[in-house]
Formats: sequence, structure tokens, C-alpha cells
Amino acid sequence: MNDAPTDIISRETIGQGLKNMGIEPGDKIVMHSNLQSLGKARVLTKLPNCGADALIDGFLDAVGPEGLLCLPTFTKTFASPASGPVGDFYDPDTTHSRVGSITNVFLQKPGRVRSLHPTHSWAALGARAQELVEGHEKSTTFGRDTLCGRMYDWDFKIVWFGTTGTTSTSTHFPEDWLDLPYMATEDALVKDGDGFRKTQVFRAPSGPREFYKNGCKLDKLLETWNIQSEGLVHKATVKIMRHRTFINLLLRAMMNDPCLLLADGKDDAFHEQFYRLNVEHTRRFVAEHGGEDGVMQALNCQQE
Repeated sequence: MNDAPTDIISRETIGQGLKNMGIEPGDKIVMHSNLQSLGKARVLTKLPNCGADALIDGFLDAVGPEGLLCLPTFTKTFASPASGPVGDFYDPDTTHSRVGSITNVFLQKPGRVRSLHPTHSWAALGARAQELVEGHEKSTTFGRDTLCGRMYDWDFKIVWFGTTGTTSTSTHFPEDWLDLPYMATEDALVKDGDGFRKTQVFRAPSGPREFYKNGCKLDKLLETWNIQSEGLVHKATVKIMRHRTFINLLLRAMMNDPCLLLADGKDDAFHEQFYRLNVEHTRRFVAEHGGEDGVMQALNCQQE
């Protein structure tokens, strides 16, 4: 069977498709993706790394040499399965990502840099990449003073390429910034010489979240906020929004509904422990800062 011209997938076609959707030279992007969404299997299998190289290079072409592309490269490096995925220890040069084949192809790109957080590292390529990832291991998992906060300050765009909010790590950022009680201190394993050692990570996203499923409360809010542009690149549905706008709205939504990201009416041990604590903590946190505006000011969040 001959593939129609619209089935021809390349870095050029992907890059042009992203430009058509408003990605511009100099943009800074945090990308979540599903490679299978890009096209038919018979087409993808003919491409290097089943199209992952074309996808990554298309993004890099779209943002240009002054732009920046960042991907999550989280790892199976918790010390206990009760805390999170296990089976490895963290070495930024060799430890595989657990969040998809595209992220592992990205780790092989010349010039990429990777943060040193033991369980929730990110990789970046482009202008100011090293500055972006610097110091992640010295703070909390999604700390305001880490690359997670720099995504906000540098006005990143969030791109869901063939995926949905179930994969959007930025949703965890307000949980960290508001110091919600279910964000845990956990043990992780990192490379140490020829072996490994145990270290701690702070405000790890342990436990279940409702937004890990489509149709969640946050999805309904996103519809009312109307902050995403949407289009097609080949067969992939692509959604784009400004990181800063999303975080500003989400912070305020979570101050009004502290359990926005948790499921309602659950009677499991996690929800029984944290549902009430979450409400009490958030009300106290907001009161201590003199209201929602005071929290936003304390977090150095910009008015839009």
C-alpha cells in the first residue's frame, strides 16, 4: 500500500505544523507527547526511532536556536515501591526515563542537559538549557526555586502532543508551592562511585490523583478557562497553553477547592487521611498570607 502524501512524516512537516499552530522562534516549550498519536504504525515503523527523532527535531526547528525544549525524564529510583517506581538508581548520564520512548530518545540528543533530581529529573535542549535545570536537586520536587518555577518565570508554553492532561506534570507544581500535606518526603537511590547511596526527596507526588484520569474536575475547569489552542499535526491532536496562565488559574482554583486534584467521596486510606487535612492546611495557609492575593504575591506570581 502506498502512503498518501499526508502520511509523510518528517521533522519538516512536524515543525511546520507546530508553526501553523503558533509556535514561534524563541519559544520555550515543555512537551508531553504520545508517539502513537502521530500516525499509522506502518508509517512510523519506517522512521528512525518510530518517529521520535522527527518529532523532537520538528519542535527544535520550530523554536529555533534561541528557543528551548524541555521534557520530563522521571525515573524508577525510589528506594521503596510504597513510595514510587523502583528498580534503578539515578545517574543523569545513564538512567533511563520511565515516561515514554520519546523522552529516552531525547536523552540521546547531543547537547542535552538533565537536572539532578533523584526521582523527577527533566532534560532540556536549547538556549539557557543549563541555567534552566541548575540546582533542582537542592530543592523540593517541583519547587518554585527550581526549573519548575523558571518555566513560569520564563513564560513557557505547555504542549500536549497527542496526549491529555493526565500526563501534565505542571499540574503538580501548585501542590508543591502550596505545601499540601500529601506531598511526601521519600527515600531515593542515586549513583555513588561504583555503587549507590540513599538520599531523600521532598514533596514527592505520592498517592493517587483524580487528574490522572480523563474527564476529571480539572478537565471541566480547563474547558471553562478556555486557555488552550487546539489543532492537528498529522494525526495528533495538539493542545497549547501558556504555562504562567495555567498555573495562575490553577493556584487560585486550588485555594478555593483544596481537594481539586483528589477524588471526591473516596474512602481509601489515602483520601481518609488527607482530604480533611488538605482543606484545613489550605485555609490556614491562605489566612496566614492575608488571602489569595497574598499567597500569589508570596509566590512571586505575576498578575495577568
